Amino acid sequence: MPVDFVGREIEVTLSEGEAPAPLSFRMGSRQYKIAEQLASWQDRTLGARQRGREWSQQQQRWYYRVRTEEGEVYELYADWSPRRRRKKGQTGDTRWYVHRRLTAAVAKGAEQEESKPAEE
Repeated sequence: MPVDFVGREIEVTLSEGEAPAPLSFRMGSRQYKIAEQLASWQDRTLGARQRGREWSQQQQRWYYRVRTEEGEVYELYADWSPRRRRKKGQTGDTRWYVHRRLTAAVAKGAEQEESKPAEE
């Protein structure tokens, strides 16, 4: 199945603790529960080309590849900007987006068929 670019802002529920991770997200009217976090990485290169900008002023993104309870795989990212933080205070400094959908949901029963050994 081809990769679907989504590029939509979403609402995210995060775990508590020192390094919060997404637990679920809402896209439109649908709520997605995250069953597994497959990968995470950080991109600090955004805005690095602008002159006079120090590292601490650069926009940063944290990416998460997740599998939902329905079996869909999405890439989400948290877009953090220090400029936005100064304007809005402690809340609202991070915006979340669905970057792309990597796989569609697996139909019930299809997983079982795929896991069966091939008959000879």
